Order: sequence, then C-alpha cells, then structure tokens
Amino acid sequence: MADQIILILKRFTQAYHTVAITLLIFVIGFISLSTAYGQSSQLFGTVQTSSGEPLPYANVVILGQSRGTSTNVDGGYSLSLAAGTYNISYQFVGYKSEIREININPNSRLELNINLAEEKVFLNAVTVSANNENPAYRIIRNAQKERKLYLNEHQNLSLKVYTKLFGRAGTNKQPPFRFFGTELQPRQGIFYLSEATTNIYLHQKGKQIEIMEASLVLGDTSNYSQNNSLFINLYENRPFSIGNQMVTNRIISPIANDAFGFYDYELIGSFQEGDFLIHKIGLIPKMRGNTTFEGEIYIIDGSWRVFKSHLFIKSSIIGNMEINTTYIQDKAKNTWLPFSNSFILSNKSNELEVYHHNIHYNYSFDTPAPVESEELNYKVDNAGLQRSTAWWNAIRPIALTADEKQAYQMDDAIKNSKGFGFIRDPNDTLFNNLADNQDGFLRKYQQAMNNGELNLSANLFLKLSVFTFNTVEGGVIKPHFIYRDEFKNRHRWSAEAAVRYGFASKQPYAKISGTYEINPLKISHIQLGAGSHVEEILGNTSISDYWNMVLSLEKLNYQKLYGRNYIEAQWHHELFNGLAFSLGGSYNMRNPLQNNSDYNWSDNEDLEFTPNQAFIQGEFLDFDSNRLLAGNFLISYQHKRKFDLINGRKQPLSSKYPKLQLGFEMGFLDSEYNRIWGNISDSWTINPLGRSTLSISYGEFISKDNLTPIDNFHFMGNRTILAQFRTQYGLAFQVMDYYLYSNSDYFA
Repeated sequence: MADQIILILKRFTQAYHTVAITLLIFVIGFISLSTAYGQSSQLFGTVQTSSGEPLPYANVVILGQSRGTSTNVDGGYSLSLAAGTYNISYQFVGYKSEIREININPNSRLELNINLAEEKVFLNAVTVSANNENPAYRIIRNAQKERKLYLNEHQNLSLKVYTKLFGRAGTNKQPPFRFFGTELQPRQGIFYLSEATTNIYLHQKGKQIEIMEASLVLGDTSNYSQNNSLFINLYENRPFSIGNQMVTNRIISPIANDAFGFYDYELIGSFQEGDFLIHKIGLIPKMRGNTTFEGEIYIIDGSWRVFKSHLFIKSSIIGNMEINTTYIQDKAKNTWLPFSNSFILSNKSNELEVYHHNIHYNYSFDTPAPVESEELNYKVDNAGLQRSTAWWNAIRPIALTADEKQAYQMDDAIKNSKGFGFIRDPNDTLFNNLADNQDGFLRKYQQAMNNGELNLSANLFLKLSVFTFNTVEGGVIKPHFIYRDEFKNRHRWSAEAAVRYGFASKQPYAKISGTYEINPLKISHIQLGAGSHVEEILGNTSISDYWNMVLSLEKLNYQKLYGRNYIEAQWHHELFNGLAFSLGGSYNMRNPLQNNSDYNWSDNEDLEFTPNQAFIQGEFLDFDSNRLLAGNFLISYQHKRKFDLINGRKQPLSSKYPKLQLGFEMGFLDSEYNRIWGNISDSWTINPLGRSTLSISYGEFISKDNLTPIDNFHFMGNRTILAQFRTQYGLAFQVMDYYLYSNSDYFA
C-alpha cells in the first residue's frame, strides 16, 4: 500500500513538472509574441491636392530605404512601421513632393494627412552650352550612356510585387475589352477587383522567374488573377508592347539607343528632391503613331538615372492610357530600385476608371538562384493561392477603400450562400454585378464570345457554331458537345461528341473523341477518335465553316469536301524542355461527295458554283472510294524555350532561337505513299513596328502509288479578308488560292 502511494505521488510530481514547464513556455511565447506585435505601429491618412481632391495611387516612400506604399483610389494609405524616426516622402506626378520627419512610438497609430501643391520647376539649374544646343539633349545623351549599366546592374536579386486591378464605371455603355490578359466587362459600379502577390527572382542577366504567392479576385471562386506584375523599365530599348493578333507595336524608350530618331525633347525645368537635383524633360514625338510615348521623364543630375516618369500612349488598339513609374533609393546598397508602376485607363463619357497598379517591396540582395529551371518564366499553383482575410489584411500594402471592403463582404456572402443582411436590390449595382459574376448571363455570354463555346454546366460545353451552309450538304445543323474534367491527380480529360445533318444531302454524320492528359509536366497526352464525318480535301482548316458559308452564298464555294469513316489515335510527348514528338495512326474509308445545293444570294447570273473537286494544276480532280491506313511521326525542337507552369501544367512560350520540325508520313492499302518534310522558322524584332517571321520548308514524296487528291501536299491558303495565322508544314499564305500549289511531288 505504501509503495502504491509513493508511485502515485511520483507520477503526480512528474505530471506537475510537465504542466508547469508547458505553461512557462506558453507564457514566454505569449509575452514574446505580444512584444513583437507591440513593436509594429501604423502610419495612416490621406493624400490630397491643395483643393482637397484625393490623389489615387500617390506614393508614400521611406527615404533611403527600398520601402513604401501607395494610396488607394480614394487617396487613403496605411503603412506598418517599427518604432523609430523616419523621413517620409509623399509623391505624385505633377505635384511637389512633401517630406515629413516623423517619430513612431511602439504600438501606436499616427494619422498624417497631406495636401500636395502643384509642381514648380526652375530653369536656371542647367548651363546652356556655347553652341546653343537644347539642354534637354545633353541630359538625354548622358542618360543614354548609362542606360546599359543600369539595365544590368541587379543580379541575384529577389523581391515581392503586389498587383491590383480595379475597374469602376458610371454607366453600362462601355463595350468589353482586354486589359493585360484580363477580359473586362464594364458595368455600372465596381465591375472588377483583383489582388495578387508574386515573388520575383532576378538570378542572371536578363533572366527572371516569377512565382505567384497569393491571389484574390472579386466574384471568382477560383481566385486566380491573370494580372502579371508589370514595370515599364525605360532602360530597355523597347520596354512595352501593345497589339492584337494582327499588329504588335513595340514602344520606344525615350532614352533608347535610337531615341533621337523618334523624339524631340524639352527641358521643362528642374527641382530639388532631398539631396538630388531632378530634371523634368518633356517628350515630343517626331511622328504621330503607336510607337512612342508622350509625357515627361525625370532624370537625376550627375548619376543620370531615371527618377520617375509620367507617360501617355495613344493607341487605336487600347485607347488612351496613362503610365506612371517611380524608382526608390536604397542607401545601404547605394542603388535605385523599381518601386511602383500604374496603368490608368479613363473615359469621361462613360465615367470609366481602370487602374492596374504594382508595388515592389521586400528586396533581398545576393539571393541564391531558385531551384526551378532557368527557362521557367511564371509559376502558379491554384491550391496555394487562397488566403484568409486576416492574411490579406496583414500583408496588403495598399489600404482598401470602404467600397472595396463592402464588395469583398458581399462577395463572401454570395460565394458562401449566406445572407449577412444583404438583400438583392435592382438598384444595388455592386451586389448585382457580383451575383452576375457568379452565374449570371453576362458572365456566360462573355465566356462564350471569348472561347467560342457556350457553358451549359460546370463541365459541359457547346460550340457556338451550330449551323452552316455549303454546296454539298446545303443548310447544316451540327451541334458539337465537349465535356471536360480533371482527376484527383490533376490530370485532365475530355470527351467530345458531334452530330451533323445536311438538309440538301439528307445525310447524317456523327463522331466521338476522347483525350487524356498522361503527364502535364511533359505536355503528354493521348487522343482517340472514331466516326463518320465530312472533312476538307485540303486536310486543314484554312477556310472556316463560317467564311465558306458567307462566300458560298455569293457563289464562291471554296470548301471541297469528302466523306470519311475512320478510327484514329495520336500521342504527343515532350522528352525534355523544347524537344517533343507526336506519333499517330488512322484507318480511313474515304468517299467522294457531290454538290446537292445551288442556293445563293448572288445577283451575278454569270457566276456559277464550281464542282466539289480540288482544282489542282489546272484541272478538277475526282477520285473513287478507297481505303487508307495512315501513320505519321513529327519531332520538333526549340533551344532554351521559355515556359509557364500553371497548376503543375506546362505551357510553352517562345525562345530567341529558331524552331526546327521534321515529319514523316506514310500510307498503305488502296493508296500508298511515303513522304518527308522539314521546317525551320524564327522571328525577330523589326524596330519599331514589331516582329517578323521567316519560315523555310521542304517536303518530298519518296514513293507513291494510286494517290487521291486528298493525299497531295496542301497548304494554308487564304481568300478571305482576314489574316491567316495557322500553318501547315510551317507555312501560311495570306492571298493564295487554296489549291494553287497542291502537288504530289515536292515543295520548297
């Protein structure tokens, strides 16, 4: 009994010591955590003009440190600081900077509201030379001399970038448009709001890797923002491009090597900013067009660095856009670093405001190179993007406005199907916009116009092109359904089913296919298909069903069709970055088809439809039904090709090196052939208009017997008013008849 009592007391003593130690550790940790939080204080307030107008995205900078923030769209700001003394500079283009020395106490909040006066410059800071040369020219020449040094001065550098895209409109009159990769659908009120933080690594000269850390998109359950960080680096000769599928214009930096061929300059004046004399240079484009900036560039005297810029682009592609860039000094490293960049679109008639703003912060020097491939450009993993409200509140460098806070609260209520007291009101534009973003008609319409597919459910889609017309089938109804999904291992798969019926031919067709993603990192997938369908003799889609319908109604029936019963398989795989191959085979029963409709809208009685036969080397060629067992192999290589990695899925980009392709194709049974082809293509810059592409190809039949017109070499011709961008054998032609150079010998 005594032994048992002693054992119980011993165990109690051990437990007591364990609990005591645990409590002691907890208390020490709590005190340490409280102390750490106590050291963090907050500076906040508003930045306005002298008349009280808010200054959106004004810069609030800690002088001498690569730290700071920007105001929000209402001019409000908030900056977390440790206890100490700071010199804070309040900056906005066109206004005189205000520098305030402040003392921050531990665990405190300090409000400081600033009114900025309009910028005043003086003209006696620069000595005019004896030859009366424009003093702005000398400043620009000095900046040009240092341009390459400052372009390449930072390596093994890491930083964070906060990106925010905000859109607000006063009406519903503005049509949709694409802005830095994001399709915007302006509607009255706040129609778009997204935030993202990314980590950037500058590990070698001109090489950068960007990894998205977190993302938040108003009205989007995926929370994946497509807004990459952007900074207009004027040290690059061509720092910015704007364009569409037809034209790309590369904008010339005002300090580019050849800038004097495109700009005149005016010294507007100079002013003192702390310890630095800043020269404000006006930009005067020599030619009106889409290749130059307008506005002002600010140059630091002596070092000839860019201090900031206030630029404008007038473009028929994107409209009028304002761009503001600012650099920030790091005294400890004796250097200047990119700090903020704003892109602003505005339209007074529609009360449209769109802001794309970036803040660069948390700079770290001598950072080891990341473990990722040096060809990696951008990396996103949706699984890690979603963060809590508390996380965003802790790291967000730009304070939310009251409207933005309310928008996020409403969005959360809608996403989680919670009431929170929000009742849908026809006059509440914010709530209605968010509800429409979730599952509304406008969102589905926008997606359909972008993708050419109508979203019937989360996974089921219908191609918009459900009706066409051709001379073989007459009016054609052709619904094409696509089902897409993803397995738990993130490998995607899809299934497609299409039916087709021609009212003139009275012939039904149907086909099915399926695709499975074997390895997303290797761009590896396999596709199987079978069916009975109508195909083009060309073997390509150089003329779409839509344009063939439009032209056929004017008696220009360019599409030549045949019937195909088939089963096929295709495999694509990347061996390593830039080197990939495709291997495929098919069994085909091929049947000729004839015209069955002469319906048209043409008033030209002398114009007649042509037979449904390929017009090759001066004659229409027909063929008999036949069988073909076909195989194909294609290998392609592009050295040091860049790529994005989105959710573990590789997306190839471009390379400064040419692309090589080599293909081999063979056929057996009723038609027999062996043929090879090769292509080398490259693109390069033609300053200042954009890029040009050179493509050289060669192909030859090694052997052939009993060929049909389908088996010839065919090329991507074009007889429409649209440009042709798709290629066959690496080639595309803009004004060539579709069968002009079709042949069964060779091409070069």
